[in-house]
Amino acid sequence: MCIRDRTTGLLRRLNRDELEGVLAHELSHVAHRDVTVMTVASFTAILAGFMVRSAMWGSMMRGRRDQNTALVFIGVMVVSVIVYFFSYLLINALSRYRELGADRGAALLTGKPSALASALTFAFAPAVAGKRGFTLEQWFSTHPPLEKRLAQLASIARDLGQR
Repeated sequence: MCIRDRTTGLLRRLNRDELEGVLAHELSHVAHRDVTVMTVASFTAILAGFMVRSAMWGSMMRGRRDQNTALVFIGVMVVSVIVYFFSYLLINALSRYRELGADRGAALLTGKPSALASALTFAFAPAVAGKRGFTLEQWFSTHPPLEKRLAQLASIARDLGQR
C-alpha cells in the first residue's frame, strides 16, 4: 500500500475535527523537536555500546591471548548486551512519553481533545482490544497504551471545561 492510498483512506475515514487533531499531534512532535530528542537519546546508547566495544578490543590487542582474555571478552560482551537492552527500554519509555506529550500538545492546540480521542479510538481499537494492565509487550512498545492516551485526553477535556 503506498502513501497516497493511506492518506486517501485517512481523509475518507476521519471527519474534519479528527483530522485536525491528528495533524496537530504530528505538528506537536515537530514543535517539541521529538526527532532531535530521540536522536540524542539513541546516540547516547550507541556511544555507550561503542565505548564498551572499544575497551574490549583495546584490551584484547594489548593483552595476551590466554584464558583471561577469553573471560574478559565474554564479560565485555555481556555488559555490552545489558547496556544495549536497558538503553532500548529507556528509549522506548522516552518515546511513549513523547507520544503523550504530542497528544497533550494537539489537544491544547486544537482545543478539541475529544476529536483526537475519536481518531485514536478509530485507528487503534482493533489492535489493542482486550489488553489490560502493563504487559511485557508494552515495555517494548514505542507508544503508550490506548487507554492511557484516552484517559489523558479525557482529563485535558475536563480541564478545558468540556465533557
